[in-house]
Amino acid sequence: MQMNRFDVIVIGGGVGGAGIAVKAASHGQSVAIIEQRDWGGATVTRGSTPKKVLLAGTEAHQQFRQQNGEAVPPVNWQRLAAHRDAVVSQTQERFKTRFQTAGIRTFEGHAQFVNDRQIQVNGQLLTGTHIVLATGARPRELTIPGSQWIQHSGSFFRCHQLPQRLTILGAGVIAFAIAGIASEAGAQVTLLQRNHVALRGYDSDFVAELLANLARQNVRVVFDDGLAELTRESTGIQVLTKQGLRWQTDAVYSALGRVPNVEDLNLPAANVITTTHGIQVNTYLQTNNPRVYAVGDCAATATPNLANYAIYQGKYLGDLFTAAQAFPITYPMMASAVFSAPRLAQVGCSTTIAQQSPATYAVVRQDLSQWLTYQRDYDESAQLKLVVHRQSGQVVGAEVISQQADVLINYLALLIQQKITPEQLHDTFFAYPSAAADLYGIWT
Repeated sequence: MQMNRFDVIVIGGGVGGAGIAVKAASHGQSVAIIEQRDWGGATVTRGSTPKKVLLAGTEAHQQFRQQNGEAVPPVNWQRLAAHRDAVVSQTQERFKTRFQTAGIRTFEGHAQFVNDRQIQVNGQLLTGTHIVLATGARPRELTIPGSQWIQHSGSFFRCHQLPQRLTILGAGVIAFAIAGIASEAGAQVTLLQRNHVALRGYDSDFVAELLANLARQNVRVVFDDGLAELTRESTGIQVLTKQGLRWQTDAVYSALGRVPNVEDLNLPAANVITTTHGIQVNTYLQTNNPRVYAVGDCAATATPNLANYAIYQGKYLGDLFTAAQAFPITYPMMASAVFSAPRLAQVGCSTTIAQQSPATYAVVRQDLSQWLTYQRDYDESAQLKLVVHRQSGQVVGAEVISQQADVLINYLALLIQQKITPEQLHDTFFAYPSAAADLYGIWT
């Protein structure tokens, strides 16, 4: 076997792995990164990247329809899918090129521990001072009769033929994104949710607005029921629920969460402990083996399984390995978005938390639908809620429903994190008219 020695070995070429590899290389560390399947990981190939391309196409169609009436050409799914594939392919290539430009050795293949210092891949033995696991997660599997007909959510984001009838299992972030894209593209969509909770943690009023909008798009949502059986028939897939409901569909997509990818790495050889939530790590993202670390969805941390957390953790480790003094990881205030139709977004203290402590927080609601930024886009749903700390008077959280919710929430995240006063904001010029200029009216 050929022997290779590195300061850092990263297993997983997704966004978390890229964060650690590039940062460590920038500090002069010798770095190897191993990817078994796709450079960029699930985020680039089966998640956010293809999702946002499809969303851009269907949102453009929606705006054209609103401007010109219902008699408009349908979404050209084949053309949109071809554009998506091109963007995904280019992004994957940029990932690998970025590693090589930074002097990072890339390896393609399945990685396994030989011991706590060495990794075997494609017959080569790599030795590392530090080894970082960034192997991500995979879709949760269902075990029911006919489960072989269930596809994962990532299959929808990469499909080349849009199913005319589709069923989505779950009512979370991914389920709502698929429902918005597919319904605008002309598909008949059903969401099946085992309980009565949709988009847990987001503002209940805004979630209700979103559900009402999906209903107007002829999306059916079935709450308090679960999938019992699937049967393949000549005219499609027969769905049977636990409550006895039946309907036919052309595709079933699962958006029921993910489980960490920790098998087949031979972790016992490195004496690394795992739990049902992933690889056990401390506040330095270090496993019980001091040579081995974990980031992203494969790590059992208390953070959401979102790409920005994986990237942040990777960059933290890239600095940690050359830091003069080690500090445990701390996280900035979280901002998140649901790329639904319309979009939902949240930053800081949620309205759900605020409403549980009314003596501490006040929730201020603003209707933005008649503001020029939203009126010109036919964005009748645009609303904002600010969470204000009563004692200090500072805004500590915000939630938005709008076609531009992710844009506005990022502006608000900057204002909240930096504790910008109205006076400081009004001393800043933004291009007018724009969503940024609207901050003058929001931040008073």
